[in-house]
Amino acid sequence: MRYVALGDSYAAGVGGAARRNACWRADDGYPVQVARRLGLDVAYNACLGAVVADVLAHQLAPLGPDTTHVSVTVGGNDIGFVPVLIAAAEPGWMANSDVSIDHALIAMRQVLPGRLDQLFAEVTGRAPNAYVVATAYPRLFNGVDCNLATFFSPHEMERLNAAADELGSVIAAAARRAGIRYAGVGTRFAGHAVCDDPEWINGVSWPVEGSFHPNSLGHNAYADVVASALAAKGISPEAGAAVEIVEGPCVPGSAPTFSIPDLLSARSLDGAREYGLDPAEVERLARQLYAGLDAAQGALRPSEETYAAAARLAELDAVARARRGEVKMDG
Repeated sequence: MRYVALGDSYAAGVGGAARRNACWRADDGYPVQVARRLGLDVAYNACLGAVVADVLAHQLAPLGPDTTHVSVTVGGNDIGFVPVLIAAAEPGWMANSDVSIDHALIAMRQVLPGRLDQLFAEVTGRAPNAYVVATAYPRLFNGVDCNLATFFSPHEMERLNAAADELGSVIAAAARRAGIRYAGVGTRFAGHAVCDDPEWINGVSWPVEGSFHPNSLGHNAYADVVASALAAKGISPEAGAAVEIVEGPCVPGSAPTFSIPDLLSARSLDGAREYGLDPAEVERLARQLYAGLDAAQGALRPSEETYAAAARLAELDAVARARRGEVKMDG
């Protein structure tokens, strides 16, 4: 196959359109758009939840001497991208995400480079004539969490954005060592983070697995970057050319998917009590919030009561964070 698309959920089109199977592989995923722009048949092997080991085990079969183009987006799950997001999304009485972020940074610096070296060597060895492009991930946040069901603090968003920048640097360095091209997307996504207008990255969305992934505009932006990088191979795109989309084995990766905080869990209610909050109030507000979010999945705007419950929960989050010394309360 001339073009082979490898990687995780970002390469599998998660967040941009409806899933086609357990790997997702949406029609609007950036590899499909790239294939159409360049007039190349594509082996669409990227899959939801993939880590480097999953790519090595399940996605490399289409590579060969006839492969001319390869794109790969992977590495976020290897450092615990989703567990970190889940921890940071929880309110201050449930978790201190600094611990999760610190562990992710250790994995990024000490483990991921070797895994990427192994993957890129395997790709270039199997497809010696291919032009290989590796991408990374955009910053997710603009400093504001406008979603009703998450509790990202400015501190957490700043750390997560810095981690995304560093992850791009790690992937770029591995690409240089392998002699392949790195195509960063950070500049392309500037001004289009979660809660920006327009946002190119989903906040909390349904199905919830699509949360904190590019929406259709974001996958268009990825396609712009990747197609431009792959076009440097020197081919002449055929506008509107019909291309074949060949899906590889559908073996979902080993990484978990995002979930919104469970404010009704024992951990939440015990944590509320520990920080001097009323667990009965947290439970009442959480039930009101979840009922409103369930209704909103049917394309209805959340009720004023839902917004009020979310606002009060945000106030309690601020109280808990202040009591553990993360932030100072006004006044």
